[in-house]
Amino acid sequence: MIIEKGFFNRMKKVMPIRMLGTGMDLGELNEYACEICFLLIQNIFRRELNENPNRTREDMISIVDSIIKNMKLEASYEIVERIVDGTLWYREPTKQDSFKISIFNEDTLSKEEYSFRYFTIDRDHSHWEQGGPTVFMLTEEAQEMIFITREILEEFEFDLEQFYTLQLIKTGNLSKANNSIDNLIARVRTLINREKDYRRHIIRNPQNIYFDRSIRGRKSEAEIKEQFEEEQELFRKMFAWKSRYSSLPEDKRAEAEEMFAKLERARALHDSLAKHVMENLALEMDIRVNNPESFWNISRYSLKKDIWQNHIVKRGLNKLEDLELILSPLFSPKIEFIYPLPWAWAEQKVVSKKPIRRYDEDFIEEKWHFRETDWDLLVDLWEEVFMDLLYEKSFSILKLNEKDEIEKEKWLRQRANIDIFMMFVVLPISLQRNYKGKDERLKLFDMLCTKNPELQALEGKRVYSVLEDTEEYFKWNELFISPYTIYIEE
Repeated sequence: MIIEKGFFNRMKKVMPIRMLGTGMDLGELNEYACEICFLLIQNIFRRELNENPNRTREDMISIVDSIIKNMKLEASYEIVERIVDGTLWYREPTKQDSFKISIFNEDTLSKEEYSFRYFTIDRDHSHWEQGGPTVFMLTEEAQEMIFITREILEEFEFDLEQFYTLQLIKTGNLSKANNSIDNLIARVRTLINREKDYRRHIIRNPQNIYFDRSIRGRKSEAEIKEQFEEEQELFRKMFAWKSRYSSLPEDKRAEAEEMFAKLERARALHDSLAKHVMENLALEMDIRVNNPESFWNISRYSLKKDIWQNHIVKRGLNKLEDLELILSPLFSPKIEFIYPLPWAWAEQKVVSKKPIRRYDEDFIEEKWHFRETDWDLLVDLWEEVFMDLLYEKSFSILKLNEKDEIEKEKWLRQRANIDIFMMFVVLPISLQRNYKGKDERLKLFDMLCTKNPELQALEGKRVYSVLEDTEEYFKWNELFISPYTIYIEE
């Protein structure tokens, strides 16, 4: 066959590279456009791996300016802006459109439009509700460009990337192993972001449970658990080689320690991914069993029918200015109050009621309730953890396996419980009071000190994490986490 199966998907890999840096009038820099744009993508990729939030449009302008200077070239501020905007968006920056191109599809024997972007919004670091700037991160297409340059194709799943890393560790190729672990971290972050977006989608529209099968295909819960266990086994095999590097020269040993520190971070993120996946599976099951009506309920109220057709068209308006009062909130660039984004992204629980028919044919409206964090419950549960940190200098998550069903139910009642523990695992932190930022760990510590002044002795101490060398797991129903211990640095 002249046109092989899969041609359309292969071209989708090629087109983002082909279009990179095109369509910009950069004068003398036209021949360097592709290189500069690719270096910009590489720099943002590195910052994203290191959790550096300096990835705004202004940061990109600064990066491009530095790239041009390092290449011994010159460019005006307008040209630098044009390069950044031409990488962020297609054609007119004011429209913020995706890049579009037509590709021949061997199945339909016709051209089909393919849309993509190099950058997307990093919602976890864009604090719009506080007036913060938009932070960007690489799309999967842009990440694929990074991977292709080191011969990693889309067919390489996460476990194959692990096998590749394991072979590099076995052969002692520390430099390539470090790069491979960076790609592991990038892949697992992408998968976590997919699960977060999927959760938002099914909360807003539960019908996406049936329509959006691109997240994990049609794998059963047992198959997904088995996959996670196999991937954890590969991590254990990689860490089994750690002792072999103790005899290396000092400079190589330091590089190996850095590599295994990165690998530990990748494993912690993998645990976080498993938690997100299992939570989404539990949410799907809860919606299917307890709220089946959410799949067929439709809105009972609309602007077109209830306001325009049933009121304005039939009854008219007292004066023309009333029409402006109705439409101005919808189209005015200045709005007095914007609902904070966390409200839209928060978990929502539908309390459905049977409609009560009245004489005027009205129905009781359904109400939505946002599930808020119960900090009083968190303080009660975490007091035991911090008391262990105070007197024993450490706390293992395996201790929670000893809890009875009532205590387990309390721990699982608040998702923030496990999220906070995983934050301790992923990033070390110095305990401090009167913290004004957004770190929930320090907010929890401050409330604990208020309840139990004895814990104030921990102020200024630094909390780290370590993975225990044991086959035992923390596993409650669909939630399972590797055996981490958080400890106070002496």
